Amino acid sequence: MTVQIGWLRKLLDEADGAPAEVPVDGFGFGDGLRVLFPDGVLRFGHDGAATREAVGTARVPFCETAAALTLQIAPDDSSAALEMRLPGPGAPAHLLARCLGFELPVLPCQVLERVDIRLDGAAGASLEASGLGTVVRMHANDQRVFTVEADGWHVVCTHTPVPLTQLAELGSIEVVRGVLPDPLATELPPGSWLLLPAAPTRPRRMLVPLAAPRGEVVLDPSRVDGLGRTLPVAQPRAHRSGFVHPPVRAVATADGFALLAGTGSGSERGNGRWALTIGEDGAVADVTYDYDPLMISGALGLLNAQSPYKTIIGGVLMFSFKGAKSSLYGTGAGAYVVPESGAAKPSFFGYAGIGGNPGIGIPAIRLTGVAVGFGWNSRIRVPAVTELDDFPFVKALSDPASIGGETEDPVEILRTLTLTANPWITAKDDELWVAAGLGFTLAELIEGRLFALVQTGEELTIALMGTGAADLPKGAGRKYARIGVGLSAVIKPKQGELAFDAGLTSDSYLLDPNCRLRGGISLRTWFGPSPYAGDFVFSVGGFHPNYRAPKQYPAQPRVGFDWDLTGSVTISGNAYLAVTAGAAMAGGGLAIRFHSGVVRAWCTAQVDALIQWKPFYFDVGLKVSIGVSASVKIIFVRITITVEIGVHLEVWGPPTGGTARIKLWFISFTINFGNGRAGASNELDWPGFSALLPPAENNVRVLPGAGLLVEKHPATRTLANDYWEVSASGFTFTTDTTVPLTKIFLGTATAPAESGSTVNLRPTRWRGVTSNQRVKLTLDGAARDLGEWSRAKRTATVAAELWGSRGSGSLPSDGNHVVPDQLLGAAMTSPAPRHGTSTGFIDQEAIAFDPVDPDGAQPLDPNAGPVGALPTRPGGVIATIAATVAATEQTAARQRLAGQLTALGFDLGALDNNLSGYARACQTAFTAEPMLVSAN
Repeated sequence: MTVQIGWLRKLLDEADGAPAEVPVDGFGFGDGLRVLFPDGVLRFGHDGAATREAVGTARVPFCETAAALTLQIAPDDSSAALEMRLPGPGAPAHLLARCLGFELPVLPCQVLERVDIRLDGAAGASLEASGLGTVVRMHANDQRVFTVEADGWHVVCTHTPVPLTQLAELGSIEVVRGVLPDPLATELPPGSWLLLPAAPTRPRRMLVPLAAPRGEVVLDPSRVDGLGRTLPVAQPRAHRSGFVHPPVRAVATADGFALLAGTGSGSERGNGRWALTIGEDGAVADVTYDYDPLMISGALGLLNAQSPYKTIIGGVLMFSFKGAKSSLYGTGAGAYVVPESGAAKPSFFGYAGIGGNPGIGIPAIRLTGVAVGFGWNSRIRVPAVTELDDFPFVKALSDPASIGGETEDPVEILRTLTLTANPWITAKDDELWVAAGLGFTLAELIEGRLFALVQTGEELTIALMGTGAADLPKGAGRKYARIGVGLSAVIKPKQGELAFDAGLTSDSYLLDPNCRLRGGISLRTWFGPSPYAGDFVFSVGGFHPNYRAPKQYPAQPRVGFDWDLTGSVTISGNAYLAVTAGAAMAGGGLAIRFHSGVVRAWCTAQVDALIQWKPFYFDVGLKVSIGVSASVKIIFVRITITVEIGVHLEVWGPPTGGTARIKLWFISFTINFGNGRAGASNELDWPGFSALLPPAENNVRVLPGAGLLVEKHPATRTLANDYWEVSASGFTFTTDTTVPLTKIFLGTATAPAESGSTVNLRPTRWRGVTSNQRVKLTLDGAARDLGEWSRAKRTATVAAELWGSRGSGSLPSDGNHVVPDQLLGAAMTSPAPRHGTSTGFIDQEAIAFDPVDPDGAQPLDPNAGPVGALPTRPGGVIATIAATVAATEQTAARQRLAGQLTALGFDLGALDNNLSGYARACQTAFTAEPMLVSAN
């Protein structure tokens, strides 16, 4: 490094407030920066107080306006950073490459707007430039590597061979051996290379030479052709041994890159031979076969396990076959994982996917891919909507090789699944997951992927996920729209959560590729065992700016667009809508901004509204701002002048009131009108509040539980038979109400059996209200004591919008959307039955039988028909038994029979002459009317 960082700081110190000039040669890139900075120097100035930070300018060849510079030096002089904002339209990537000594054609990417140069005493000099969707990197140490990245492709330039491992260390792209033109090579040869992204018909990335720009032709007057025309200077041919570079196969155009076919050499990929590669540690073996139209690659071995895993044995196999009019591709992967802990169980997972183009079916709907997977003692991470494009099992439906990232290495696929910081699959005892997916096209317009997942164990999860995208118009030519959507529906019964999410993908646009669309939709509802049971949220594009959403609420970007019209003019718009248990809100905004050099201008508008119901309340805000700003340098001082006109209007009610704040340059004032926020109250009275509650028949319920024998249909219930027929072995019923309870009383007791908190009626003025419930039980018309019954109180969360303590017209604070642990009823269970002297109920398992040995013919004719009277069910039998079993006439008849038997000498013992208990018991002893047979 020509200029040491300490000496650079010394230059600024010695300037003592005067402008300081620094040679561009001292930034570690040789003479390369002289083309970018024709003056050869960078001019800095500072205020004399902070010599480690300076601002300056430099002239660049592609703009009349000087570029703005900012220099920062670390306190210990270990590093320095130079930031340059390119003026005007910016600089194309090939021009910056030429400045740094690399020859590149005009690349199909956006211009560069910013250049950052970093000097590091240990790592050397590095340069990074960026524009809209374009990133350029350059390293100036022993290995000079220049890279350009945009739209999924990379261009790599180097003057010397660079080992593959050093590419990643330099911060450049990661390339694997299988991607190189020579499958036996371990380094990237010198030259300019294009690394193309994977495609459904080519599951691995592709590295091809990039054609150099056509330079100026130098003519040799001594050489002429047959027509007398002067020929170029003859170039000597270089004879090389070993690997011979294939012919030019990629040419940069205005719309992208064109691939040109070439014959290549015998050592190129596509030679029709199998290749086997053993890793340096001998633990992983890679196998490849590539011969057009078939490519096969795979890996099998022992991965470098990290805590909490002891051993990981995995394998991956991928293939692709490309025909003249169709293609087929597929992938499969699996791993056996042994945890470090001896108490943990080994786990296994596997998945496979296969797809094709154009697929199977009719034009209206075609099946383009199928994927299945499962895991044993394994857990899979459910992706968010923004992660769907990176979810391995969704990728397996269209681009299976990309699971391994840019390298498309089979081993990287396994590492992506199991060994990243946030892995997709982890070992988990006694858990199982099963997944299946489909890829499809609709009407040859929409490309979709749908995936279903079931995860068992501690967190039972059922999920349905998918992505869809459409380009308009379909086919070649200019596209006027691309709409990509991700969808996710997840239910977790044990956690009591139902979630639905949808969002636009980052590559969605409308009218112009620079008009990017964004936004998402979310729905959440919590029930049952969830601590947030009773809460819900529906959000389109997020929430009100002043709304503090609870941590369980999903965050979504604003629905809107960002349109970069010319590079200096941008238009952006946004909107949102949200409904929660505590409020409804909506809003939107539009902004137009201009930025060119030192001048900025803007026009912005924003509307935000909060609406609450019962009682009705609204709070609407409107902001409009128009302004212009310019930065002017006077001698050594740069000042910024801003002129702005703005209005901020807020309106609320009822009663209606508001404020208007007006800003005009450096003058601002506020106008108040109508009623203040603390105006007349709009609380509800009791009739208004009771209208918010469910109907009376649903407001308080008594629900039978275990032990109910007969469930009567509501249409057959009458006042005479509206009772429960329950089992004598035990019975449970539950009281339930939608109104939180303060106390629950049993029977006629004066002391409460269960106690809760007082109740707040938020839409009214009443706070600390007492709400009591009394539970009574009768048996055959007689009251029974419930004190002997066991009970368990039932608590749940309720909506703070009805039962909270905050006032109307205010947003709920974080976490205060529900009121937890409110008493809503109790479950009552009868005492255990007291068994008498009878044997009680005898089931069929308790009845013994004697087997027939040896087996013989049954004494009955299997072909015989029924003989005797047929049983009938006349009805009214139970009522007859209840009316006669203890009647006076039947009691006297039994006594006469008992006296005659005693006179004949039979000892009948003690007799029970009172059978009234049977009269009551027969009402519940039968589950249906008995059948009768004629006695004749």
